Amino acid sequence: MPKSSIIATNDSLLCKDILEIILLCTTDVEATSVSRIYLAELGSINPRKKVISQIDEALVERLQISDLLSQLVAPTNASESSEERKNVIENRCLHYLSECYQRLSRERDAFESIFDDLQTLFINHSKTAITTPDMYRSQDLAKQWFELLLESRDKSSVREYIGKVNKELLASATHEVKRFYRHVFRSMYQAIQPLDYFSDELITYISILIDLSQHSALVKIIFEISHPRSSWDRFSRSDQIQLPPGKKFEDTLVGTFLCKSSLPSVPVKPYPFFENPRSLSERMIEMTENTIYQPLRNYQEHLTQLFKAFVRNADVRNDVLQWIGDCFHENQEKNKEYSPEDPLLGFAFVSDGFFLNLNIVLLQLARPFAEAYSPKLLKINPIYCISQSAHVHLKELYNAKPMIPRQEGIERDSNISDLTFNFITESFFMAHLSCSYSVNRLRRILGKTSENYSRIKEAYQNTVQSFGENEYTTRLANAMDKTLTAFFNIRCVLNEPRLLELSNALFTATCTWLVHLALLPTSNQASSEDEKLNVIEKLPLKFPPNRQLSYIPEFLVENVISYFKFLEIYNSRYIQSIIPSVNEYVNFILVFMGDSSRLLSPHLRGSLANMFETILSFGKLDDRPGPLAEMIFRQHPFIEHIPRVSLEVFVSIELTGQSVEFYQKFNYRRPMYAILECLWAYENQREQLQKLAAYAERHMDDAEAPLFLRFINLLINDANFLLDEAISHMAQLRTIQEEKESGNWNNLPEQQREEKETGLRRTGQTARFMNIMGMKTLTILAMITEEIQSIFCHRTICSRLAAMLNYFLQRLVGPERRNLKVRDMKDYQFEPQKLVSKVSDIYLNFAKVDQFCADVRNDGMSYKDELFSQAVEVLERIGHPRERITRFIQLGEHIKTNVVESVPDAMEDAPDEYLDPITAEIMDNPVKLPTSGQIVNYTTISRHLLSDQLDPFNRSPLRMHDVIAQPELKREIERWKASKRQ
Repeated sequence: MPKSSIIATNDSLLCKDILEIILLCTTDVEATSVSRIYLAELGSINPRKKVISQIDEALVERLQISDLLSQLVAPTNASESSEERKNVIENRCLHYLSECYQRLSRERDAFESIFDDLQTLFINHSKTAITTPDMYRSQDLAKQWFELLLESRDKSSVREYIGKVNKELLASATHEVKRFYRHVFRSMYQAIQPLDYFSDELITYISILIDLSQHSALVKIIFEISHPRSSWDRFSRSDQIQLPPGKKFEDTLVGTFLCKSSLPSVPVKPYPFFENPRSLSERMIEMTENTIYQPLRNYQEHLTQLFKAFVRNADVRNDVLQWIGDCFHENQEKNKEYSPEDPLLGFAFVSDGFFLNLNIVLLQLARPFAEAYSPKLLKINPIYCISQSAHVHLKELYNAKPMIPRQEGIERDSNISDLTFNFITESFFMAHLSCSYSVNRLRRILGKTSENYSRIKEAYQNTVQSFGENEYTTRLANAMDKTLTAFFNIRCVLNEPRLLELSNALFTATCTWLVHLALLPTSNQASSEDEKLNVIEKLPLKFPPNRQLSYIPEFLVENVISYFKFLEIYNSRYIQSIIPSVNEYVNFILVFMGDSSRLLSPHLRGSLANMFETILSFGKLDDRPGPLAEMIFRQHPFIEHIPRVSLEVFVSIELTGQSVEFYQKFNYRRPMYAILECLWAYENQREQLQKLAAYAERHMDDAEAPLFLRFINLLINDANFLLDEAISHMAQLRTIQEEKESGNWNNLPEQQREEKETGLRRTGQTARFMNIMGMKTLTILAMITEEIQSIFCHRTICSRLAAMLNYFLQRLVGPERRNLKVRDMKDYQFEPQKLVSKVSDIYLNFAKVDQFCADVRNDGMSYKDELFSQAVEVLERIGHPRERITRFIQLGEHIKTNVVESVPDAMEDAPDEYLDPITAEIMDNPVKLPTSGQIVNYTTISRHLLSDQLDPFNRSPLRMHDVIAQPELKREIERWKASKRQ
């Protein structure tokens, strides 16, 4: 045969094979032995036409046949499976093209010469079908594509087909393509609605999106249609519901993935785990937690991979960050809501599970640079927090309270407003903001839930005790179960190990970065060009703070503190995990806790003391320091500064302009007592306190009172107030209890009886707090005065200390002590015997100090000769050490017999101008206050300024160097006193 005839024959055979094997069609009804679709319009194979042209025509005809069964050729002797027959009559356009592509791939060797052209043909027809859907009006091509996406999880050939179609399709993302994919994603949205986070099917959908995310145009489409302000039709769960702006973020494709959680999506839904919570053992609770953790972590890992795929492409990273930033902005009120139980607020904003998942995602995105001293931390630009540029996606950072006051109008600086910011900067601050919106809020809810449970439980127990089981107690029991179930569920997700691990990584990095900023000279700017992070070389920092600290929001510090507060209460065992990074946390505390110029808020600096106490208390047994305390106090290079820093925080809480709510200051000081007790166990730390005391003694008359002098003044003030309040509340409790036990309450109306019960409970709570804090204060006073005495004998201190000890000893051992006996004293932490013991210890610490003994004797308010003998009776009754009792008896005898009682100056007829207007005592060293013009005694005003650096008469700022001596008045008073003595 001629060569041209051979080629033609081969082409005809090739075309016939492609039609029958790949397209499952035929042009020869008689010759086929298996079921095929007859292509009538194609007629017969034309040997003169190119193969690819004939296959193209055949494909067009096959795709346009609406009734495939009418064109089915099925020989009677055909032996084929139902699956094969199903493939022949496949009428779904995209499924058919995909199967053709797959069959071609399997027969690649047979059709090698035309393989690439055929592949391109199937891809082009797929693209044409998608971009011109009017050709297939009767078919839901988006649904078909969604089905193929699902099928691609198990078939690499389908995944290959989809990838190639997308490459052609998305070369130019036309309106038709966007519209098509919008319908595809709507199908996905509807499919994932009913699924839970532990569903394998949900993971499949995430994997699909991860594959699709290699196409930046698709990521852009995903975030366009996932934004509430998008012009696309909403994915609303109900067309009748108009969702608030914040909640709309949840009602999107991306948002639906984020809201899958073990927490309820709305407040009215029940918590899914820990049913019958009061019957659960610790082991059962732990098993349930592990049941939750494994699928939750798996889901969050896939979710993280999805977002990593989203942001990997720089072309669409801005769209992703814009969506996250807008989501924070529209939901910012959620973080401020007062009542977490209010269901209306729950419907107004995205769910807690949503923000918790987003938090995990952002923590994971920050993980590559979230480690101590990572050079990548230098790329974080603090200016991001104050810039109003369009490049900043977290607009609310500018309004957040900064660590120190900010220069007004700084954001309008042209060098700031035009800046762009890198991904590390964005992800760092987003990770922190998400912590504030998610875990910090959930921790507040957890604390409130715990309080509610305790309150309901107490009401339940009181009701059962008074009236037995009834309908009301049943309701209380149900409320208890519901509250405890919520508590266990919330605590569980907050204790998820991966969350704690990622948080620790971010906060360790944050501590080193903030210390780096604190160590920058005033004029320097943090720059990515810096070679390495600054580290502490010397403390304290005596140069002014760098202004960049004024850019940084306080909530970065709050996040670190909240983390440790949560661990302290709900997961103290996990503190073991922070051992590798403990030095970074201690450095952070050392730099900021005692430096109001670098962290203005006394609340935060007091909370840093609480954080430090949590670290030191880990693993503590009785009086033995814990392992972290041992490591810190023996190894940390700057630990000698802890005494100074602790005292500075203690004092600064009281300073003008730094004041806090009166009772709140005791909560801030409580951890400082624990810190002082801990460091007192180490000789090198005691030496530091002794140095501070010695310095204070040498500078007693300085214009600015020394730190240690202000500290002991406040310590005595606190002891005076707390012990007096504690004793007064115990007396009130006794009166209320006697009234209740008399039976009069039973005759009162229910409302009045409840008010009485509430009053009893509040009085008891206050008494307990005062007793605890009073004992702690007295313990610290006894501890310090054991080795440091002379400074307490200063004229502004000694008489007050003696009078305080006399007063409380008289209240505790005198005739009125019976008024303090109440039922269940241990419930109120009232231990009068221990108080007497501590008071006696302080007396003995000053036994050899003549000035102190004289002041004890000369206290005309509480001292009586029999006071010490009354105290001895109590000490003997509680088994106080005999040696100390003997010394106490000797001290009492010494004061009674050897100390001469001073005779006060007669002042009944003293002129008013000679009397101190505050103490009403004759002045011995009058001074004039510059702004109010008042004349007071030097000792009086110096004592006042130790606690409050304001003029007591007009509240203007005042320092000791401002007062004006009045030598003429002093001489006049001395002459008058001399004449009176004569």
